[in-house]
Amino acid sequence: MPPGSLNYGEAEFRRIRELGGGPLEVPEDLRRVLDGIGYLHDWRDAYRVQSVKASLHSEKITCIDSAILAYGLLELLFGDVKRRLLAIHRRDPVSGEEVGHCVALHWNDAGKVGSFAKSNYDGLGHRDAVFDDETAIAASYAQTYLKMGFQPLYFGVTTLEECAPDIDWRYSPDELNILSARIQEHYEYSFMLAT
Repeated sequence: MPPGSLNYGEAEFRRIRELGGGPLEVPEDLRRVLDGIGYLHDWRDAYRVQSVKASLHSEKITCIDSAILAYGLLELLFGDVKRRLLAIHRRDPVSGEEVGHCVALHWNDAGKVGSFAKSNYDGLGHRDAVFDDETAIAASYAQTYLKMGFQPLYFGVTTLEECAPDIDWRYSPDELNILSARIQEHYEYSFMLAT
């Protein structure tokens, strides 16, 4: 196995190569891997958070699966890249429904922040590494929510090592729904909206 392979096997590296469709030389190349997996549009019917390994072999994944997968692949393929998870919560003012969105953040050599994301909404996907910090990139997602008619509520940033040190988020075949709650425990900033 390649250096930094942790405990992933040949099946995982084969799947990464298949989805990547070419060399993965810089973190932004992970977009091809994530975009090669479909989005699970009917996630409400059978909500199930998956590990890196399980998501990698899935045909469809959710936003949180994509964030965990990108977070794990950054560790596997680009071990020294700073990475975090950003979770954002919003409300639909018509129905009152509240839903979260989760993305994986990464920093480039210039200290700028970008993200990897999947969504069924245009505008909530990947972000180039052009943002100064986590707050700036969260604001870009909040602005998209506002354009869509949703009310952004709050957000937080964490690592899986911090919020889930006791959970096998890399390899587990089991449902990991507890990760959603653990990540949400790190909501700590409210969006200030002009009225």
